[in-house]
Amino acid sequence: MKYQSTGKYRVDFTAYAPMHTFKGQTTKGIRAEIDIDFERQTIRHARACADVNFFTAGDSDRTAAMKEFMTVERFSEAAVEMTQCRAFEKIDDTRFRVSVLAVLEFMGIRRQLPIAFTVILEKKRMRIDLSFKWSFSAYGLKAPRLLFLTVRDIVDIKGTGEFFPAGE
Repeated sequence: MKYQSTGKYRVDFTAYAPMHTFKGQTTKGIRAEIDIDFERQTIRHARACADVNFFTAGDSDRTAAMKEFMTVERFSEAAVEMTQCRAFEKIDDTRFRVSVLAVLEFMGIRRQLPIAFTVILEKKRMRIDLSFKWSFSAYGLKAPRLLFLTVRDIVDIKGTGEFFPAGE
């Protein structure tokens, strides 16, 4: 069955530096669709796009530095598309644990990465909770410096989104 995002979602990202944690998020500018077969326990297609202009890092200076680093005026969209459904496990009648390989395009660079998520059925709607790790070096990027702090290579990304059957 094909599902599309309802507009109720949140993506959080956390970057670490010595003695400091940088947090950011977005609740706007994301479009997503998924074609999921619960009977065969597989996903035929999944894709999400985010307008990075809506990413915020908590205060205006950090947000401006983040957008400058990401060259938002040149690369205003990030996208993730599933390439392979690796595991689809039923937890109970309403929850499923899923593992996929996906290609994440960020700042014009495409890399494959594993993504794990949970699918929760809620009457006619479905919720997805996901998490994965992103690496500056995997994208050939040098981690940014903010003042005297150098951000570590790995960034934690978590998201949750609500979906409804396409066409409803």
